[in-house]
Amino acid sequence: MMRKQLWCSAAVGFLAAALLAGCGQKTDAEVPSENKTEKTNPVSVTQVKEPEAVSAEDFERRSQVRENNPVSGEFVSAAQAFSYDSAARLLAEGTENRNYSPLSLYYALALAAQGAEGKTEEEMLAVLGMMDKAELAAQCGNLYRLLYTDHEYSRLKLANSLWTQQGVAFKDGFLKTAQDDFYASVFPVDFAGPEAGIAMGQWISQNTGGILSPQMETSPRDVLVIINTVYFNGQWINRFEESSNTEGSFTTAENEEVKCEYMHLKNASQTYYEGDGYSGTELWMKDNGSLMLILPDEGVEIGELIRQEGKLEEMFSRRDGQGGLMDLSLPKFRFGDSLELADMLRDMGVKEAFEEQADFSAMSDEPAFISRIKQETHIGVNEDGVEAVAYTEIAMAGAGLPEGRHVLDFNRPFLFGIISDQGIPLFLGVCNNPQ
Repeated sequence: MMRKQLWCSAAVGFLAAALLAGCGQKTDAEVPSENKTEKTNPVSVTQVKEPEAVSAEDFERRSQVRENNPVSGEFVSAAQAFSYDSAARLLAEGTENRNYSPLSLYYALALAAQGAEGKTEEEMLAVLGMMDKAELAAQCGNLYRLLYTDHEYSRLKLANSLWTQQGVAFKDGFLKTAQDDFYASVFPVDFAGPEAGIAMGQWISQNTGGILSPQMETSPRDVLVIINTVYFNGQWINRFEESSNTEGSFTTAENEEVKCEYMHLKNASQTYYEGDGYSGTELWMKDNGSLMLILPDEGVEIGELIRQEGKLEEMFSRRDGQGGLMDLSLPKFRFGDSLELADMLRDMGVKEAFEEQADFSAMSDEPAFISRIKQETHIGVNEDGVEAVAYTEIAMAGAGLPEGRHVLDFNRPFLFGIISDQGIPLFLGVCNNPQ
């Protein structure tokens, strides 16, 4: 039976995945097409209300949000393991800049898993680190509400959407979970024409602050595209002063000297980490996690560190740093990245989902399989703070006492990670060249 395609996009990064599905019998709910004439402006057929944004000063309300949305230790550990395992496979090789949002991929894959059954479901849940897809969905919903931030100091916003082929039916349970736990809007479109791709690109742009505006390709065989976006903007607690910036040299991964603009913190009270082959620090942001920076020792390559089993998680999960004074020099950097993720997921154990015998019968009665998964991201670091975005598309064809002064000069390739207050990586990457 000919199979059509399902696409999922997530993050800023965005992730896109395509699912191919056949022409089987229509099931529970045929997603209505309420806007066939206005093709470039599809209207969502679901009313998704985003979580209430709580102000930075409303400590009582913030406490209530945490109490009402418990995230289990099992789920946090699963998300961390997935993040570091997948990132190690992506960041260890190459000399180019890399930026990856494991959170975006995790949400897109978790949403796709809600439609899986049998061995397909088992493999997807194993990679996601959870035993039950209903519990996975509930935990994703709780984390979504915990992470949601939108005030003057910080913004962290996730968004999900389902783009469905007009006239194709999807099961009520799958659509309800997508709406209730993933806050997914549903847009019926016609994938045979260019308008669907244009509309999806516009939706990604709207949900990533205009930073990402991808040209989304579609096919008449597509039946579903899932898009997840992640937008993060955080301000430093200890801001870099632009007047202190200097021009300096950076030695790239290809051993070339390039000029870049360095930001400096002098005599700053910072946490310092030191391990076998590396040192690092953590730059805290107002009300929303931190940027961790890892500098390999002289003569140690980033790939050499990452290829050591468990090393990436060790470096970014440490909370045993020493407090003290630090002179820090960090280049300003800004770049985008694009990643094809299907082969990586196959290597991690998601195999049947990409094959003809894949079972996505909890999504639709039409046979379907994932054909590709793509993520695009962008990150910028300057004197004020950090701005990072991602989309993912799945297509289905405590410090100690000060102990002296530390000096960290990030004048050679280094690792970075934006880590949430829950300890879950939002973005992980490598800066091989800040230019």
